[in-house]
Amino acid sequence: MGGKVVESEFPPQSKLDPTVYGDQTSKMTEEHLEINLEGLTVDKAIKGQRLFILDHHDVFMPFLRRMNESKSSKAYATRTILFLKDDGTLKPLAIELSLPHPGQQQLGAYSKVILPATLGVESTVWLLAKAHVIVNDSCYHQLISHWFEL
Repeated sequence: MGGKVVESEFPPQSKLDPTVYGDQTSKMTEEHLEINLEGLTVDKAIKGQRLFILDHHDVFMPFLRRMNESKSSKAYATRTILFLKDDGTLKPLAIELSLPHPGQQQLGAYSKVILPATLGVESTVWLLAKAHVIVNDSCYHQLISHWFEL
């Protein structure tokens, strides 16, 4: 899907069929983001076109149950919110890692929101969350850019 400006929809909504996949609405809240928005509210950041989303949730969620049945690989669906800083760089604010509900997929997603951290176990969890985002982004790019061109 690639990155896009968050235009008005927050928290991010899924376009997956809720009768098949249950509630896939993001668990991110304004409180998750505002601690790192340099004094802005989520509403002001959206209106100023300073929030971006890298959304690999709906693309991966339908395949995760089968992918994670393998003992050799584990994957998450990811959503990442980024903030356009005054200096023109993008700062990641939150990463949501999601799995299908362990019981039935119609019960929705099991999601955890990971926030930036620089110390302790939280910093390692943040680095692992970023790694999942990078892998999803790379896989999505390879699939769309190369495999579909065959």
